[in-house]
Amino acid sequence: MTTFRSTSMLLRQAQARVLVVGSGRMGHIRTKALYGNPRIQLCGIVDTNIEQAKSLSELYRTPLFASLEEAISSTATTQLPLDGVVISTPTPTHESLIIEAAQNNLSIFTEKPVDETAHNTSSLFQTCNNQNVNLCCGYQRRFDSSYQALFHQVNSGAIGTPLAASIFFGDHPVPSRQFLLQGGANIISDCSAHDVDFIRWVLQDEVVSVYAVGTSSDDELREKNVIDNATMLLKFSRGTNVTLTLSRGANYGYDQRCEVFGTEGMATVNNIAENSSELANESGLHRPKWQHSFPQRFEAAFAQEMDAFADTLLGGTPWPIKEEDCVEVQRVCDAALESCETSQVVHL
Repeated sequence: MTTFRSTSMLLRQAQARVLVVGSGRMGHIRTKALYGNPRIQLCGIVDTNIEQAKSLSELYRTPLFASLEEAISSTATTQLPLDGVVISTPTPTHESLIIEAAQNNLSIFTEKPVDETAHNTSSLFQTCNNQNVNLCCGYQRRFDSSYQALFHQVNSGAIGTPLAASIFFGDHPVPSRQFLLQGGANIISDCSAHDVDFIRWVLQDEVVSVYAVGTSSDDELREKNVIDNATMLLKFSRGTNVTLTLSRGANYGYDQRCEVFGTEGMATVNNIAENSSELANESGLHRPKWQHSFPQRFEAAFAQEMDAFADTLLGGTPWPIKEEDCVEVQRVCDAALESCETSQVVHL
């Protein structure tokens, strides 16, 4: 006997209905990726700054809401309820948004970190577990093909036993002076989490001690105690030493490199240039700068994250970054800040 299903049922199975909260840089990136994914139905943009969000909602022809409560109430009248939210707002706003979404039985994707403290991170995961909803934190290096290749090279034994790793994070373009003085007060807390998560994942090991030093590149930043360059030394339990260097000022393009050195070789992630041209003349070989910034370098990875979120919403696929990952990354970053302030090694 043939069973016929309604169009709405088929659509419900094929597409996850998702809201985006936040219309800043990451909100634009996430909205573009969601809109272009055939398994996701973009159901609206949420932002208290209506004027800022208006152009984004018009570009993707999706409703605009001033609050998550308004968006949930508006969509509750439709035959197809919401499945999830993508939170792309500043970290201090994550807690209230995650709790509100969980209480409305919506699964959550949030930008890193889940929260500013390891304790609150655990608490928010518990809230979501109690409501039986997913809490998915975005660490896009795990979804980038080059970083995935390095993971498999290291974990297949291709370089033998990992002995050391060197990671470089060079931001581009240099953030505005206003951002540095008011919003991005410390490069360790703002930028190190992605690489800390990635190297933990690659080594399948935990950090046991952290030493960090930071510097300010000019007098004004120094007077305001703003660190825009830093180096972290991470010691892992099985003996691997990892150096992570962070800078706000890579004026030649977005510089993201990773090398893992082992007893049998080395695995490397290199940068990607703006294009593949090269000029050769009597003064030398001239190549383009590296890609402009993170939206270009990780565009495919951001899209893969949203596709993986669709897997979680539609098929129940477990999110690869778990609670313990988010908590441990935050503990390492907190330890690095403490080390930077005290000039002492911090043991975890």
